[in-house]
Amino acid sequence: MHFFRVIPIDKPHPAEVELTFMGDAVAKWEGDTLVIDTIGLREWPLSASNGWHSDALHTIERLRFTDATTVSYDITIDDPKIFTAPWSQEFQMKLHPTWKLYEQVCEENNRCEAGKCAPSNTQKTAQ
Repeated sequence: MHFFRVIPIDKPHPAEVELTFMGDAVAKWEGDTLVIDTIGLREWPLSASNGWHSDALHTIERLRFTDATTVSYDITIDDPKIFTAPWSQEFQMKLHPTWKLYEQVCEENNRCEAGKCAPSNTQKTAQ
């Protein structure tokens, strides 16, 4: 994706946090692990009855190199308005030095704005 976050290290969250799409993230080092704590995420509703996450979402990400080309990524999701308890997932990210990264912009020709999908303007209809 083309999104990025600026994450200050060794600074607390402000007393008043404005809800934003990317939230308020702060980081600290715990040994060789970078710990990113994010709050202040604006609610992302899926529909009127349920959502992807609420404004109470709190995430903690832990990133640690396990070898020269592998990063262990562990995320804990805590959203008491959506889930009955916090949950975590861990996976690894591998560096592939020969791979090329290409731009991806999913906002262009967005056919599902606010969950209301429509045919693409660039799609050809079968004749």
